[in-house]
Amino acid sequence: MIVAMSRVLVIGPKRLLAAVLEETQQVGALHVDRIEAEEVPAVAPTADEHREEREALERLRLRVDGLLGLLPGAAEEALPSTAEVAGRPVDALEAEVAAIEAEVQALVRARLEAQDELELIRSYESAVRVLAPLLGALSGSRAFETVGFILRTRDLALVQDFRRRLEELTEGRVGVVSRVVEEGKVGVVVAFLRRDEEAVRSFLARAGVSELRLPSQYADRPPAEAIRVMEERRRVLPQELARLQGELAAAARRHRPRLVAIRAVLQDRLARLQVVPALAQSRYTFILHGWAPTRLVATIRQRLRRRFGEEVVVYDSPADPHEAERVPVLLDNPTPIRPFQLLLGLFPPPRYGTWDPSPLIAVTFPIFVGLVIGDVGYGALFFLFGWWLRNRSRAGRAWTVPVLDVRLDPPLLWAVSWLVRVIAVWVIAFGVVYGEVFGNLPELYAHARGIAFHPLFDRVHEPGTTLYFRAILLFGVVMVYLGLVGHLVMALRHRHLEGVFESLVLIGASGALLLFLGTQAQMLPAALAPWSLYLLLAAVGSVVAFGVASRRPRGMAAGLLWFLESFTAFGHILSHARLMAFGLAAAALAIAANQLGPEMVAQFGLPGIVGAVVATLLAGLFQVLFFLFTIIGHLIQPARLHWIEFLTKVKYHDETGRPYEPLRSAASPRS
Repeated sequence: MIVAMSRVLVIGPKRLLAAVLEETQQVGALHVDRIEAEEVPAVAPTADEHREEREALERLRLRVDGLLGLLPGAAEEALPSTAEVAGRPVDALEAEVAAIEAEVQALVRARLEAQDELELIRSYESAVRVLAPLLGALSGSRAFETVGFILRTRDLALVQDFRRRLEELTEGRVGVVSRVVEEGKVGVVVAFLRRDEEAVRSFLARAGVSELRLPSQYADRPPAEAIRVMEERRRVLPQELARLQGELAAAARRHRPRLVAIRAVLQDRLARLQVVPALAQSRYTFILHGWAPTRLVATIRQRLRRRFGEEVVVYDSPADPHEAERVPVLLDNPTPIRPFQLLLGLFPPPRYGTWDPSPLIAVTFPIFVGLVIGDVGYGALFFLFGWWLRNRSRAGRAWTVPVLDVRLDPPLLWAVSWLVRVIAVWVIAFGVVYGEVFGNLPELYAHARGIAFHPLFDRVHEPGTTLYFRAILLFGVVMVYLGLVGHLVMALRHRHLEGVFESLVLIGASGALLLFLGTQAQMLPAALAPWSLYLLLAAVGSVVAFGVASRRPRGMAAGLLWFLESFTAFGHILSHARLMAFGLAAAALAIAANQLGPEMVAQFGLPGIVGAVVATLLAGLFQVLFFLFTIIGHLIQPARLHWIEFLTKVKYHDETGRPYEPLRSAASPRS
């Protein structure tokens, strides 16, 4: 549900502004908002007096973020204790960060240099080992020059082509020697007279080859000694890297908690400075304006009175529904429903004074997913996965989703685990109704023992599919009409004349179309046919009534557009048939997985126990593959039916609000 909010005004002497903001931040309940000029015409926001301080804090925070990125972090980090850091000036914090920065950057620089040297040795060693003796043979000659390079090719004819073209270029005054360095690489050494250097090097440049040169730290050594030093460094560098990594880990244990605390303090100070321009200030007074949950206003007043006495005054009044677009929105539902608010997290929250659809989604979304998957085996796996997430959350451990690389912190992980477990219960329940355990395993087991198998509802074979389709359409009718009726209730509550008539027209016209087509297709009793005419007349009457009541020429035109929109509403009812399509596809793929294993074993003629084991493993593999390929659709399609088919009917996307974002300490736990 949407939490009741109150407007809060905090008024006090300007000398206490910083302390009041700090105390308000510790309470963490006030959403600070810019005060409108007409509300306090005598005072106006002052110019930005804290720009330099804010820039200094932002620079220091960036440096701290950089250090935290360099230091290895633990899987879980407790919220920092900022008591020792909170009162320190920026200069002192900057000096402390600079000392830590010097130590950490030295270690990181040494580690990077060691890693680069190791990679360099691994890249050069094989080529140097092959080409260095050839290059070294003429290294002291005054008449000859040598160039070594690597060709990435397996075709030795390319080397012959190089030799031929170089001989033509120098009139035979060249020597070319090649050796295979490793698979796909050929080392080549070209020896030529110094007078031909410019021509040879120009040709090699045009051919796109680069001269092989020893790294700078080995360039002044003879080839044999360079190889020896490379081998020695290749043995030593892994140990040096391990030592440096250990020193970085030790530095992280010493400094990371302190850096996290410093960052939290910097975040808090920046947050307080960022709200200052939103305040109304005079030379001696400030007015802090914002919104808070009504139940927390008393806490704000008590905290400020305890610290500042009568010098600071707090006024509050209930939020006015007529200015709902300004009131921030906080959703607070019972614990079993709260995780389903995640499904609305992609959109702005509902406007204050409207309706929170989370309780309905908490019921219908898992039912829709269960309707689609409907398999006891898959449901059991879902539940085990959800239980594993629950245990991980209770242990305070985060989880990074593979492939997506999305980190779920323990509170969010608990919400996801609850979602998964509720979905699992409905998947198991519908699996019992469908008689499906990893597809048609119960049917195969029963037939193998000569037992008749009759599920409560067979969604794959006729005539069950017809009944399945009707049940799905019934779900669609219920969802769409819940949205339309919900919008009608909201319009009546807010005395929104156009919204009331729009809802009445859509309800009547959509119902007329539904009854007419349903009776014509003999899916509904013929006795309901006259009601389609009654509903149509009611919708037409609503359009005429709106045109008269609105007293505007566009009133009748709007009513006609609502008639057209009723076809969209009917299409959204039919759109729920996608649940049947995905459900049948899920069942068919599970059945196919069970058939593929035995058929492949039969094709290869594997005997007895071996064949049975292989068939079972193959069937299990196909079950996993098919389920992974389709699981996103199993979840996205039910979610889409809520996001589009339902929420558009209740006008959720047209009447959104802004989220409640209170001024709170970065070290405070999030609710």
